[in-house]
Amino acid sequence: MCRIHRVSSEKMLNVIDFRTPPGLFLTKEGRKWVAVDNTTGDAWTEEFSRKRQAVRWLRGKFET
Repeated sequence: MCRIHRVSSEKMLNVIDFRTPPGLFLTKEGRKWVAVDNTTGDAWTEEFSRKRQAVRWLRGKFET
């Protein structure tokens, strides 16, 4: 299982825009959590109101 990296909003935008580096990413933007699964290079992105939900989604244990 990949480690989840907590990153800045700027780093997250780079992951989304350029699809690199691969991995799992999490950032907080205001009152929401943004999670990106870039393990396949597709930068799947979801927003959550709670950190726990975002982490569960990144680990494949939560459906949106």
